[in-house]
Amino acid sequence: MHSGRNRRSALLAILTVSAATFVLEQVGIEGRSVIASEPAVVQVNPDLPADIPAEDIAFLERVSQGFAAVAESVKPSVVYIDAVSKRVELDPQMEEILRRYEFGPARGTGSGAIFDESGYIVTNNHVVADADVIRVTLMDGRRYNAEVVGTDSKTDLAVLRINADRLKAARFGDSDKVRVGHLVLAIGSPFRLGQSVSHGIISAIGRTDVNVDIEYQDWFQTDAAINPGNSGGPLINTRGEIIGINTAIATESGANQGVAFAIPSNIVRDIVGRLKSGNELVRGYLGVGIKQVDPQIASAFGLTSAEGVLVEGVGRDTPADKAGLRPQDIILAVGNRRVKTRERLQHLIARIEPGTNTDLTIWRQGHELILQTLIQAQPTGFTTTGSLQDLRPRSSRRSERDAESIGRMRERRDANPSQSLGGEAGPARIFRGLGFEASTVTPELSKKYDLPDEIINGVLITRVYPTGDAYESGLRPGQVILTANDKQISNIAEFESLLTAEAIRKGIRIRMVWRGAEQFAVLISR
Repeated sequence: MHSGRNRRSALLAILTVSAATFVLEQVGIEGRSVIASEPAVVQVNPDLPADIPAEDIAFLERVSQGFAAVAESVKPSVVYIDAVSKRVELDPQMEEILRRYEFGPARGTGSGAIFDESGYIVTNNHVVADADVIRVTLMDGRRYNAEVVGTDSKTDLAVLRINADRLKAARFGDSDKVRVGHLVLAIGSPFRLGQSVSHGIISAIGRTDVNVDIEYQDWFQTDAAINPGNSGGPLINTRGEIIGINTAIATESGANQGVAFAIPSNIVRDIVGRLKSGNELVRGYLGVGIKQVDPQIASAFGLTSAEGVLVEGVGRDTPADKAGLRPQDIILAVGNRRVKTRERLQHLIARIEPGTNTDLTIWRQGHELILQTLIQAQPTGFTTTGSLQDLRPRSSRRSERDAESIGRMRERRDANPSQSLGGEAGPARIFRGLGFEASTVTPELSKKYDLPDEIINGVLITRVYPTGDAYESGLRPGQVILTANDKQISNIAEFESLLTAEAIRKGIRIRMVWRGAEQFAVLISR
């Protein structure tokens, strides 16, 4: 569709049917191009094409009929949503234009799915956020004002309710059974075109880091055509079950480009169930900083596959701390559910009722262990994107005895500033094969790189080549290496002695500190 001045377009299409030509006329409705034509009689040949086997045509027709049956079954459960806000100030001319087309001062549109015949509807939080009036239109044309039962911005879900009868509720499917390549249908109201159906496949599972302000992602990706107005509508499997709620698209044009995202139904079912109850949505909390386990980390820690999440930091007095979790543990399972990704762990912990004892299966020093953990409620202001500094502030990371020891060592260092406590600093060592340079920590380097007061020993990364293995492993200038393969590192000589060819091939586990927070990396030759 082409767009032009005043949201209208000039369109001339020519259709040839049985040697008769009809010029089509454009009718502009709400800024969209709609093509109208006189009906044409088209001759249909009842004979099948000779070069297409009849059984193949029969198969395709069964598939086509299957899509139609699924769409027909689910469409009565899909609604069109108008969300109107009266709090946006507009100039009088714009208000008059909007009023003429029965718009409020600010209007958002989207879709939703009835999941309970008593009138409960699931949609996206961003569809109804800040709305003063929400109107729902059913497939049969009935319109109702809806009340907001509950919203959750962290998953971008909301529950509405309408007072209506003769409603049909859609069924939720098990999103854990969805695989890449599965066929799906998307139903919604793109560009206010209600009850639109598109189809595609599941393109990917577990998509994260999509550039939108929604904390809990772990989404399905699909190539089904999803456009503005589809938000909140269902993604349907071939059994007519909701396996996702459409929530975002990746686009450079503002419209569908074949990359869309949906919230998996198991997450949706959990959140809307709690929102429907009317109770406050409280999430579970563990209190760890975590990092995805990749093949390099798995190899360095002796795992046979890249699953689980690496614990980078443990908050003081958190459930993780009380359960005995340590940095460099790898969490493999929560209860009987395996943890494959960072986001999976976040969702699993968040869904646990605070006050519940939960078993964590972890990998520590080559062995599996089970730790029982009492999950607590997320503290106020908690975000899944917080840093390790948020877990353990610098002032609380050391005991009084540690502080006294550091003070004595600092006095010795200041009395002889030319010598590092870890030994002679010497010139920076260049590790060309791995692509970085490093030096023993000295008072001069501490001042230059503004290192924390407690960092008086270790190896400072001074330069990292962007094309080297060190860069790919996550090393950056300003990081201080404290341990390597669980051995304390005081100076560059101790670190260099560990960099054997065999160790680098397997991967060297490095614990570092940067800007007051602990970090972990696996230095490996790729």
